[in-house]
Amino acid sequence: MIDPKPVTNENILMALGIALVEIRATDDLARAQMLADSFHNAPAMIARGADPQATWTSVLSTARKLEMERYVVSLLSHVQTRQISN
Repeated sequence: MIDPKPVTNENILMALGIALVEIRATDDLARAQMLADSFHNAPAMIARGADPQATWTSVLSTARKLEMERYVVSLLSHVQTRQISN
């Protein structure tokens, strides 16, 4: 699932921020680990100047393997929708 809207580093970092809140708030350790694993490489890729789409593809690839893709995509969609309405 690739979102048709352009993905930016700002979008990815905002989605990561929401994921971190979710990780802190959950009592489900397995879910927390899967979210952390999904976004694990994103900060380093952004810092190295990777193309945002490549970073997002990496996040989605891991999320897909962990069966978290739908949730991770929903985080990005939420962030993008909030940015459009602001």
